[in-house]
Amino acid sequence: MVTPLPLERTLSLPTPSSFAAAARSDLQGSPAREAERQRLRSLDRLGLLDSGDEERFDRLTRRAQAHFGVTTAVISLVGADRQYLKSFVGSFPRNVQRDAAFCNVTLQGEDPLVVSDLRADERFQHNPLVVGAPFIRFYAGVPLRGPGGWFVGSLCILDTRPRDLDGHGLLQLHRLADEAELEVNAEVLGSPPAEAGSYALGAKSSSAMSSGSRNSRM
Repeated sequence: MVTPLPLERTLSLPTPSSFAAAARSDLQGSPAREAERQRLRSLDRLGLLDSGDEERFDRLTRRAQAHFGVTTAVISLVGADRQYLKSFVGSFPRNVQRDAAFCNVTLQGEDPLVVSDLRADERFQHNPLVVGAPFIRFYAGVPLRGPGGWFVGSLCILDTRPRDLDGHGLLQLHRLADEAELEVNAEVLGSPPAEAGSYALGAKSSSAMSSGSRNSRM
């Protein structure tokens, strides 16, 4: 079991505590439906769904794949009925039905999701992406917030073999997710997208960081 480490956050976004509880109720009841409506509105404001490749996102997935030595790294956005990959490195379908998307489960809680062996987890052992191509066995993802603090997607790493992620690895994944979250919200916040190479893995930008913490949602 990986213990989350305290980190500074890149964005001062509110924590909509109602969403985690709403998502766990499988969108049953009006509070859950309203929470999902607000989440989708947040996603829509970003204008990133089906927007194609962008280097500012691709550089992050390339770094994630290289740093962790995994087969696949993605930045995903979860719409009403499907997951769209804004950026990905490796062999993975760009669009996946939402109920088959690992990242959909990540969005249902406020913690990062780390699964060392998907075949050994009853939530995923029959998933078509596990039992069939691309035969994913390992998953680790950190949820990303959009406007209003709603979870709109995730940055995640995947591999075709079981593996573990230690505390230091989770720290690095969090920091990459912080950068991805900045890029996701860049146009809405009116800040220019970061230039390639402007951040070093494991480092932080004093102009981008605020005094909040990712653990405020854990």
